[in-house]
Amino acid sequence: MSDTAATPRAADTAPASAAASATPAAPALVVRLDAPQKIDGRPARYQSLWLLMRVYYAARYETAPVSLASLKVRFGQTAIAGDLRMLISRAFSDFARWGVAVGWGDDRQMDVRLLPTRGRGKGPFWLAPHETSRIEVTIGGTTPADSRRAIATFLGLPHDAAPETRTPALDYVMQDIAFWHHLTLGKRDMQDGVFFAPPPAASPGELRRAHRTGAIPSFHAAQVCAVDDVQLGIALLAETIVWRRMGDALRTKQTLATLAATFGATPSGSPTLRAMHWIVQGWQAYALRDEAGALAHLQRISDDASLAPCLLYNPRIRFESRNLQALLHKSHAARNGPMPARAQSAADALAAFSDALQAAFEADSIELAQHVAANIGLSLWLFWQSALIDPGRRLAAADVQRQALRWIGLSEWICDRFGVGGNSVWNTVFLLRIARGAVPVRRAPDLETLRASTPLAVDAFLDAVQPFGAPFSRAKGFLRWTDVIMTTLADHEEGRVRFEPLQLANLWFEMLWFALHQDGDSPQALHAAQSLGRVLPMLPPPDRRFFRDALRLMPREFQREVRLAQQ
Repeated sequence: MSDTAATPRAADTAPASAAASATPAAPALVVRLDAPQKIDGRPARYQSLWLLMRVYYAARYETAPVSLASLKVRFGQTAIAGDLRMLISRAFSDFARWGVAVGWGDDRQMDVRLLPTRGRGKGPFWLAPHETSRIEVTIGGTTPADSRRAIATFLGLPHDAAPETRTPALDYVMQDIAFWHHLTLGKRDMQDGVFFAPPPAASPGELRRAHRTGAIPSFHAAQVCAVDDVQLGIALLAETIVWRRMGDALRTKQTLATLAATFGATPSGSPTLRAMHWIVQGWQAYALRDEAGALAHLQRISDDASLAPCLLYNPRIRFESRNLQALLHKSHAARNGPMPARAQSAADALAAFSDALQAAFEADSIELAQHVAANIGLSLWLFWQSALIDPGRRLAAADVQRQALRWIGLSEWICDRFGVGGNSVWNTVFLLRIARGAVPVRRAPDLETLRASTPLAVDAFLDAVQPFGAPFSRAKGFLRWTDVIMTTLADHEEGRVRFEPLQLANLWFEMLWFALHQDGDSPQALHAAQSLGRVLPMLPPPDRRFFRDALRLMPREFQREVRLAQQ
């Protein structure tokens, strides 16, 4: 709260104010309060005249500026967020036409001409000190005997009211609750993976989902209703996270730019939001394969004295930072290079994932916990396969495989039990990759060699993931691995969920491998190769290179089918 309650009345201090000394004398402004209301003999819009008289009354007889809540109380029937902003905008246009300086914000000594219009609609509103003596209030052409009583009657204020003191807490809770309504709807849709309004329901079972608004439209509506930069930042941050999850780099970048401009206007705003802004910037850099940029954005948090405490005391910020750090270490460990450096990166990745898992539970966010549990499972298996951890092979392959699958099982069990996860397919992709076991190291193996591999049997997998086996039912295809993949792809093809191209490419790759292993040169394997080929051109170059290398472990004739489908 500002110290305005202790500030002398503007009318008493006008001669000594900087604004008054810098402003030449201006002609009187004659205000007629009785119908028809006029300013200097010209018709005046009622709402604009009311606001002018309200700030004049506050300057003459009160100790605080006029809060936005005062306008909401007076114009409650039309004080929807958009209508109220329009009322304020029209009033300030009228003030400019009348030549009267009305200001906004907490610094009542600021020259009105220097105030940024961007925050005008939030209030509080006040009359520039030098303007008070200019205004002449009349009724029927004469000055009323009791001007204070006449103005209070016009404004609808009680005549014996005590001077208004500003109460920011009351102002905040009197704001239109529409922002929180739209934000909550968007958060629920984001949690359930409904990013846009779904098409009309095709069956009674889809009716409830079809009534969803969609996360993006809800967050846009919340931004329109935001009454301050903190609310705007919350809605923009949520929208940015959705675009990132959808893999839309252009819209992520655009929303991040708006978010950066918002925080740039209020550098003293919420440290948590500003830290999350740098984390989302880091995720965007990571998505664009700019690992150095991602690390630099994370470093900005620890280098900023006002943000660094978030890493210690805010478990959500610590989770996001450590989770992204873990993925960056994981990328470094997967690249070719000196084994000692790669092994250190693998160890750093597992340590960061472990810290992130703990932070997720500290933050009481089971959704965050399921994400990191899946990453621990996959990383554990990949690092062990590459001898980046346990190089002396103290652990048996079957034990590591089962433990990795147990982490995936925990993640999927959380999704199933708590209804979180946003319909992500990564858990399925991860468990299929781990279940394949030790793939042939020989490039372009013949079909007989590939079929000689020994992936984990479905029954053995179901035993390994106990006590987290509930989500892996026979009804979901857990009879054969190809059935699991077909059931998952059917959800996408029938419109129940939406998978990104990278997710589809991984599913079709696993389908190709397991179909070849299960039935050899079959129509199912041919269809998988052709479908994979059609998806690969949609991927960015780094992802296409990954599949180009992975396909070298397939028989040559199926490598050729994938290439033909890309043409």
